[in-house]
Amino acid sequence: MNEDPLSSNGASAPSASAEAELQDDPVPQLAAVSEAPAQPIDDRDTSDSEPDETIEPDSLWMDPQVGEELYGDQFAGSSYADINAHGPAAFGDNNTVYVTYEGQPPAKPIIRHLPAVPDLLKVYAYSAADEPLAAVLNHRSTACLTGLSNTGRFSTACAALARHHRADRVREVLLPADVEPDVIVRDPDCIAEDHGYVLRLAGDRHVTVMRRLADTFRQRSASLLLITDDDFRAKVRHSAEVRHQRPLPREVFRHHLRHLLYERWHLTSAQGEQQIDWYLQTTELGEALDATNGPREAVAIASAIAKRHPVDESAMKEILALSQPRRREHAADILRSRRAEADRRHRRADQHERAFRMSYAVFHRLPLHCVFEAADLLLEQIDGEANRPEWGRMALQHPVIELLGPLREDWQEGQERAQSRGGASRLAWLRDPKMRGAIIDVAWHDFDSTRPALLKWLKTMAASDDDLVRRATAQVAGLLAHHDFDRVCRDLIDGWAASPRPRLRQAAAWAIVTADFGGHVTQRVRKKVREWANGRLNHHRDAAALVYASGLQQPDLSWSLADLRRIAEDRMQQNMGSVAEAVSQLYATDRTHQIISELADWAQAPPLQRHAANALLALAGKSTYESRGAPDLLERLAARDVDGIALARIWRVALLIRQTSPAGWTVLGDWLAHADLDDNLRKPAGEMVSELAGDATVRRRMRFYLARHPKFCNEGLPGWIELAMRDR
Repeated sequence: MNEDPLSSNGASAPSASAEAELQDDPVPQLAAVSEAPAQPIDDRDTSDSEPDETIEPDSLWMDPQVGEELYGDQFAGSSYADINAHGPAAFGDNNTVYVTYEGQPPAKPIIRHLPAVPDLLKVYAYSAADEPLAAVLNHRSTACLTGLSNTGRFSTACAALARHHRADRVREVLLPADVEPDVIVRDPDCIAEDHGYVLRLAGDRHVTVMRRLADTFRQRSASLLLITDDDFRAKVRHSAEVRHQRPLPREVFRHHLRHLLYERWHLTSAQGEQQIDWYLQTTELGEALDATNGPREAVAIASAIAKRHPVDESAMKEILALSQPRRREHAADILRSRRAEADRRHRRADQHERAFRMSYAVFHRLPLHCVFEAADLLLEQIDGEANRPEWGRMALQHPVIELLGPLREDWQEGQERAQSRGGASRLAWLRDPKMRGAIIDVAWHDFDSTRPALLKWLKTMAASDDDLVRRATAQVAGLLAHHDFDRVCRDLIDGWAASPRPRLRQAAAWAIVTADFGGHVTQRVRKKVREWANGRLNHHRDAAALVYASGLQQPDLSWSLADLRRIAEDRMQQNMGSVAEAVSQLYATDRTHQIISELADWAQAPPLQRHAANALLALAGKSTYESRGAPDLLERLAARDVDGIALARIWRVALLIRQTSPAGWTVLGDWLAHADLDDNLRKPAGEMVSELAGDATVRRRMRFYLARHPKFCNEGLPGWIELAMRDR
């Protein structure tokens, strides 16, 4: 056979006749699965609407650092990076799970243990809702705590259940977006005797839920405590409904700092109280605590003081300057006009400065030209809302230093410290990155008639050709959705998700993930993603896949996989890589078995086979520190954490279907090259090769392609691979 060298790697390429011969091999047919009918609503062609099967790994991922910048001390932390699962289909630490994934969305709730409740009791600050809530729980098996988000409702609920039962008997009930709480009645055995359960419930169904579940929990001597948003319009409240009262910020500060001083500096309770009383004599500290917006901000101040204890006057000023209340004050100062009345210019000059400073915050760490262009666009929207004549864009009018005002020091420091992207000589730079969200927050809440102009501004920038501009725009839209979810989704995000333009669907996905970072609209986010995944619009389904590809994690892996399976059945997805990248983002070492089992099921369904193959190839290249550079999935195979037969079933599809076969053989060859260098990997890899070689078509192609892999083309296939292929 005549062979031509491949200039890229020195391996031999198959001749045309050999390729044709291989193409004549029959591809085994797998069990047919009926394809769900896709219903494309809008097939209009646009300049950037071509499907793209290849997505650069992690290129869509939303860094949780964005959450820190936008939410400051309100950032709830991230479940997007560290996921420790225990048991099948589990999420978090020390969970009890009562349902596993069987190809359909779970019909029962997930119930997880809350191991941090004993620690919570050590720092819990009294709320005026504590006594009424205890009285209700003493007489009823179901109760409801209503109130505003970000006021400590969940802590109050957990503390109440811990006192009524025991701290180690508090559980949380998690429900998929489309599952009603009464599903608990169908399986009462999931309720343990003398335990307390907390369930966050959206909407106004709490009275109905309490009535339907009361008997079930009463029979188990258990308690169910619902948490819902307060309806201030309600004139009559149910007798089992208690309004939550936010704990006093100074008490939250006191309890947490006393505990931290004991843990870190071994101060006794009396010593800690004495030190706290001394700190609270500082007027600025008391004012900052009184200005906090929720317990988290008070806890952040306590944590910062504990780290630097003992804190003198100078250190206290530094700590308070970086507190969230001071950030809001500084943001208001940045957006406030300071001109004396006699020196006051036309009000559009003030608006120009505010627009520039807002744009500067939005595009933190990005080239300054983004700020200039965005400020011009925002001014256009402001002029349009005011019905002003077209002003145009006037060059050489305002120096940057003048436009920045209080941000000039940030700008000057950025010239020295910031590293430019794309060859730009200047970047927008904030010394305190968390000022980014504070400035946007103040602009949204503290200025009249601002919101329509801001939303139109974001809608315009989302269509930008610059990926960095679109990403920053989506992040701001996500922050605003956190403040006003329904309106921002209606005016912006839902439209992006339904767009035939992939870049706008990606903007919708980034916005949804960013909104979830704040932690207060989590239930609304999950419901929105489920609506998109199960809706009629194929563009909505693609947007849901992009949400997962951007890093969203459901409380339970099976919920995410159920959404992705539904999305993957859409014919529009056949040439797109969104689902594969989404599966890649869901992957974690302790989730390997569940994900591979799911993909093995996909490999038997013709509409899903290509997605299974793409997902496998995306996972096959992942490595971790523990895997020493070898593919993590191969390491899991060696550790028997994954079913080798199920994995071979997916490999078989990836190696045989036309779209993934070239990459599949290359990646399989890379796996075997790793195994050839590691005795621990060689046996499981050989077993998988033997399983694959049981199919005559795969065996024939395997011998052909592996012999031409760069690692084996010179010295031939190792004996253990030859033996594995012959064993079948």
